[in-house]
Amino acid sequence: MVRRRKDGPGAAATARRAGFVAFAKPTRFNSAKVDCHQPGIHRPRRARIRAKGPAGSFIVTGQVAKALSVLVAAGVRGVTALEVNSWAYRLGAYVHSLRHDCGLAIETVREPHEGGWHGRYVLRSPVKLETVQ
Repeated sequence: MVRRRKDGPGAAATARRAGFVAFAKPTRFNSAKVDCHQPGIHRPRRARIRAKGPAGSFIVTGQVAKALSVLVAAGVRGVTALEVNSWAYRLGAYVHSLRHDCGLAIETVREPHEGGWHGRYVLRSPVKLETVQ
């Protein structure tokens, strides 16, 4: 049995030294850092929509704003995650935010298919949209 001193190397360092395990240096996914505060470099603007619903007016930004505009445009037909899968990777999360943060009534209609079902989201609240700059 090998006793480890309190101030001695950890298990990873001991294993590396012994040649048992090859550890890679952790790297960040996006190693190229861009300073968006430099002159001439601008971060793309997020979509901002001011809407008036049954609970009053509110402002939504980003993907939640895009999801709201798609739900309003779809009307009674509704929208599924497959129909907006090119940009809305988390449509259920955007709908949850619209329901709980903005007080909108959005119905989830179950549509069965082979192997299970998927949800179609239908906006039931009357909503009027305005674009905010």
